[in-house]
Amino acid sequence: MTAVDVAVVGGGFTGTAFAIHLSRTAGRPLDIAIVEPRARPGCGVAYDTDDPDHRLNAPLQVHFVYPDAPDHLHDWYVERGGPVSDLGTDDPEALGPDGNLYIRRGDFGRYVEAQLRAHIAGNASGSRIRHVRARAVAARRTADGYRLTLDGGQTLAARLTVLAAGYDRPQAPPPFAGAASGHAGFVADPWDAARLRDIPADARVLVLGMSQTASDAIAVLLRNGHNGPIAAVARRGLRPRAKPAGASGPPPDIVERIVRPVSLFTAAHGRHGTALSPLHTLRAEVRRAEAAGSDWTGPFGDLRDSVWDVWPALPTAERRRFLRHLRVWYDAHRFQLPPQVEARIAAAEAAGQLSFEAARCESAASDGSAISVTLRRRGSGERRRERFDAVVNCTGPALRPDRSGNPFVADLTAQGHATLHPAGIGFNVDRECRALGAGGRADPHLRIVGPPVYGAFADQQGAAFIALRLCALMPGIAAALQR
Repeated sequence: MTAVDVAVVGGGFTGTAFAIHLSRTAGRPLDIAIVEPRARPGCGVAYDTDDPDHRLNAPLQVHFVYPDAPDHLHDWYVERGGPVSDLGTDDPEALGPDGNLYIRRGDFGRYVEAQLRAHIAGNASGSRIRHVRARAVAARRTADGYRLTLDGGQTLAARLTVLAAGYDRPQAPPPFAGAASGHAGFVADPWDAARLRDIPADARVLVLGMSQTASDAIAVLLRNGHNGPIAAVARRGLRPRAKPAGASGPPPDIVERIVRPVSLFTAAHGRHGTALSPLHTLRAEVRRAEAAGSDWTGPFGDLRDSVWDVWPALPTAERRRFLRHLRVWYDAHRFQLPPQVEARIAAAEAAGQLSFEAARCESAASDGSAISVTLRRRGSGERRRERFDAVVNCTGPALRPDRSGNPFVADLTAQGHATLHPAGIGFNVDRECRALGAGGRADPHLRIVGPPVYGAFADQQGAAFIALRLCALMPGIAAALQR
């Protein structure tokens, strides 16, 4: 058994940034283990890709590891050639029409990995950071922490365990949970680049969902030379909102907007006690902006960058209401597409190759070499049955940890060490991200960070939001480990 001070389970952006900032903040040398099965820590699902159409959906300036040095990524990128040589691979498309850089997600992953390697080589506290290439599968509470079991049989004893794993991969929606899910044409994981490449160029493709992930999958198909018809369906038919034409200039200072004592939205409009109240206020602000010759992005950006303040003030019932009725609308505006992907999709739609429809799948079945799907158009009883050569599941990640397919997460929840947030999404944690167990008590030996704490803090999916929250937590964590 190996003993460490801190075991970080998950080596994507969140886990890597946690280890980096802890090593910068700690008052004494710590032994920090990042438990991550991938060969390259720092990338995770989002950034472990070499596909040229997988790009950051916001300008480079909005993505950082160090809030106190927001230009660090830009400088690192430029030093390596920028969009001209792009770390050895030309990327002339990186510069968007608005004058901002939208670099490939794989390059951001390489940047995060490089920062980790630099802190492994040396850091301010003299801490040891090690990458344990394994998967955590179980945890047992001990008198002074947790004992983790890894998939190779190794055990790891840690005073502090940090769950930094992202959401589970998308699950097959109910109509595809049967025989259709095993069909050769059903692509359950939209991040499986090999499966997307294997789809024949003339295949008729159904994409389940219209989110950013769906747009990524469509863009990959188009770049691969797909010339067959592609149909995308979603229950509400909501697609990522396009950036207003003519928008240009750098984004606002995201750090200044998030670290304020009172958020922009709250300072301007006061506290809101219901989910609908911010919506009504936002709509009024958009109308004012449009009357003044501007657009919706300014008022919406003020709300987006204030979620850290607005969301915790909502009662649990109102958070549930938002998640049931408004989240899909919020996400359609929140997760815009990089302009390069947006242009590729617009061209395919204009050519008639790509279509979008508000509809839901009622049933699916294997039909020889094809998959037969019954679709029902939104707002009508119209049903039709169509055959597709391939179906790509882009319905989004699983959001309930109590139904997780991750064995480590399942074990924590089964034992009551970690519980579902009352809002019905992510884990229940306190303000310091300590896990609230089945008895409601905060566990000083178990912290949960990153996207799985959506229920507590809402928008924890962007790098800026994650990095800033981690930095806010570090003084308290470092002080606890000092004892």
